[in-house]
Order: sequence, then C-alpha cells, then structure tokens
Amino acid sequence: MKISRLLFAVWLTLSLPLQAEDGKDLFAAAATGKLERVQALLAQGIDVNSKIEQDRTPLMAASFNGNLRIVKLLLVYGADVNMADKLGSTALSDAVLFGNEDVVKLLIATGANVNATDSQGTSVLDKAKKLKRDAIVKQLEEAGTKAPAKEETPEPGATDTEAKPEEAKPAEEKP
Repeated sequence: MKISRLLFAVWLTLSLPLQAEDGKDLFAAAATGKLERVQALLAQGIDVNSKIEQDRTPLMAASFNGNLRIVKLLLVYGADVNMADKLGSTALSDAVLFGNEDVVKLLIATGANVNATDSQGTSVLDKAKKLKRDAIVKQLEEAGTKAPAKEETPEPGATDTEAKPEEAKPAEEKP
C-alpha cells in the first residue's frame, strides 16, 4: 500500500509541470525566440492562437521581436494573422514597429489586413510612415493599402445645410 502511494506521489509530481504548460508558455517562448521550445509546445497541442493578458498572441510576440523563423512556424501551425489585441494591434502592426521587412512581407503574403487600424484609428501605414520605415511603406502600398480618408474641414462660417453650387438641384416644377 505504501509503495502505491509513493508511486502515485511521484507520478503526480512529475506530471504537474507537463500540465502547467499553456498559451503563456508558448507566448513566452515566441517572445524570447526559443524555436525548439515553440516547436515542442505546438507539438503538445498548445493552441497556436492562445492569448495572454490584453489578448496578445504568440504571433504578435514573434512579429514584434522580428523572429522570422518563429513567425513562419506559427503560421504553418495555423496562427491567425489578423487577430487583434485589446488595443487593436495585429501581428503586422507589431512587425512594422520592429521594422523587420521580411516579417512584414511574410505576414502580407499570408493574408494580413494591410488596412487594419488600431483602437486609436491609426493605420498600419500611418505607423510605418511615422517611424520613417520607407521600405515597409512601399511594401504596404504595393500590397494595396489605402491611405485613410482625410476629413474635410469646413470653411469658417459654413454649415452642413448649405449646398455647394455644383450640388444644387433644380427646383421641381409643380403641376
């Protein structure tokens, strides 16, 4: 009886670390560039799209850090290239921040939304321009990104109800 309790205790002790692995471990491995660890966690069945606080994903972590090999691996395992965190950031916007052109190119090639905006309304293109990442701006433009529409500022004293001359409709004739 004592031997069976001892064996159970040993089994329980050894199995706890295996059960504790989850999306946080995958995120950490992706963020720190540990390719073999990412492979092992994915092989164990950890969800490639698992989220940590603020809804950040392993793909976002690898993209932010410019780790092309891990980005490729996560995409092979089915990472959603367009998932956004609570602030509206995507893997593509994170790659733009890091400035890795190869990661940006790969994310675009695998379907990243080049017109995505964050919760502040800032587009990926705006971020690239602000950071003076000219090569990435060119990649985004070639991929079909659209510059956000600029809001027209009304002239002083103009109201919304005033018709512009070219928009004026002819008066209808009454019978």
